[in-house]
Amino acid sequence: MSGKTRENTARRLWGGAWGPLTVTGFLLFLGLLLYGIYFYPQSARSYGFNVNYHRAMFGSTLEQPIPFSHRLHVTDKEIDCFYCHSYAERSLNAGLPSVDKCLGCHDYIIPKHEEILKLKAYKKSGQPLPWVRVYYNPDHVFFPHYRHLAKELECQRCHGEVEQADRLHQVTFYMGFCIDCHQEMSASLECVACHQ
Repeated sequence: MSGKTRENTARRLWGGAWGPLTVTGFLLFLGLLLYGIYFYPQSARSYGFNVNYHRAMFGSTLEQPIPFSHRLHVTDKEIDCFYCHSYAERSLNAGLPSVDKCLGCHDYIIPKHEEILKLKAYKKSGQPLPWVRVYYNPDHVFFPHYRHLAKELECQRCHGEVEQADRLHQVTFYMGFCIDCHQEMSASLECVACHQ
């Protein structure tokens, strides 16, 4: 291979006169990117800080086995939330109403309505209501309802204005939502407060 051919090949590999600058620029950019990710991880992981939490309801509307209206039951009929979510004040989970809880009223109120007949079919078969989960916290998050209610936080603080909703939207809670609230309420920001 002649000297001229070798020189032309080298020029093509390095992009001509600008080749070394291009490679140097790329390596510098890559180095700065890795430095930023390592020393400023919150820039790479938002933890939900950039999500608007004015209302907790966002995401798609879910189809439930019985189309339950919180607006009708809570706002119009003035049924207390804790009647259906009876574990909230003493447990980690608020609890969901059983078929028997629903039929406690609906054996007498609109008992022949097609949705109530569906409830009765679940009761007759001995199956629980297969409610679709609406509010989601990851499994590694410890969220005791009773502790938050003991601090006199309203349910709407996390769940949004459920009492105005005919159908609930799926919600995923992000870490930023909880941290913002804990900072505002001067609550613990220790990792073990939520991750046990």
